Amino acid sequence: MNKQIALAVFASVLTFTNCQKKKEEQAIATPITERVNTPEEKKPDFILSPDHKTNTITLDIDGDNKADRIEIVKSTSDGLYGITVKRGNGAFDIIGPLVGSTHRALPEDMEDLIWAQDVAVAEKNTIIYEVTDENGDLRAEEDVPEDEKTALPYESLHLSIPESCGSGLLYWLDGTYHWHQTS
Repeated sequence: MNKQIALAVFASVLTFTNCQKKKEEQAIATPITERVNTPEEKKPDFILSPDHKTNTITLDIDGDNKADRIEIVKSTSDGLYGITVKRGNGAFDIIGPLVGSTHRALPEDMEDLIWAQDVAVAEKNTIIYEVTDENGDLRAEEDVPEDEKTALPYESLHLSIPESCGSGLLYWLDGTYHWHQTS
């Protein structure tokens, strides 16, 4: 009988020890499994544009008195151009036809920014108005009634075609980006 009790105690200790080892192995294996299943960080689908003389500019587009970095970028998958904005508050926006776009402010036929070879800062309080009349004719600022003019509250991004009359302003108003054709 003592032999049977000793054998039962030995078997219980052996089982208990094996259970403890299995629990330790499971605890060790869990973090490895979690690391394997963690998704890789997505790499950007674009690079700083090699085709624009000015491809980076700093301004305060949202009026928070913090510098915002704007870049003209080129998609590595389809060759389209767009804009990224790293705002001073940490927000990151993608404007245009790029993968991951957060804003589509420009007209569809102007979204691919290869045309925008002149890039500059338009000062705060820049006056904007409809540049054409009801007949489609261009009108000068002095011909526009005051109630049709708007002063932009913050700096904006001026994009244009060199030595041409194709230009506009990308600006921030009421929590989003807007486009205004200037010529």
